[in-house]
Amino acid sequence: MAASSRKTTKGELTRQKIIEATLALIANRGLNSLSHRNIANAAQVRLSLTSYYFESMDHLILCAFDEFARREVMQIQWIQQQVDQILERYPVEGEESNRPQCIQELTDLLTEYILTELSDESRRKQLAIRCHFLFALGQSQALIQRVSAYKLQVLNLIKETAIKIGSPSPEVDANLVVFVFREFEFSLVSGDENFNQEIVSETLKRLLSTLMTTPYQ
Repeated sequence: MAASSRKTTKGELTRQKIIEATLALIANRGLNSLSHRNIANAAQVRLSLTSYYFESMDHLILCAFDEFARREVMQIQWIQQQVDQILERYPVEGEESNRPQCIQELTDLLTEYILTELSDESRRKQLAIRCHFLFALGQSQALIQRVSAYKLQVLNLIKETAIKIGSPSPEVDANLVVFVFREFEFSLVSGDENFNQEIVSETLKRLLSTLMTTPYQ
């Protein structure tokens, strides 16, 4: 039984290595760069193992996407916890005079979160993968459906936060937040020279001020 257990563990590690190599290739060269040989070389495994653990390239890409999406949701949930801590100090039903400070703290938090995608290598890699998955053309119907489900999950997470800050139209506002962040991401990936901390901060402050204009109850 012990030998069988070790074999299973080794198989899981090999499978994960292949997924990690796939994500790294997507980050650096995009979805169209993927081939069983490229992935096997990047993962430093035998070529036959990519077919052994994944029934097709589409299946491998779906599994890689699932791993990407899992990490994305964890990251969003983490930033939501930070937002919740600020909102606990400035509850919606609290003094209206506290609103500017609440907006400023949220602005500072989210500005740092976005700009970290420039300075942190793992975040920058995740950003590149996200852009390839979200904006790639000509992908399989299965991947398109998986991406749509992921986008809806992200939208619902942001909608929860919009409700907490007293948004009168949480679904619309969640979409607005997503659109703003997508534009930030595009500017980051494209290396826009006009993209800087001041623009991020002022845009977020204006956005948050708009979302939180509903009078406190």
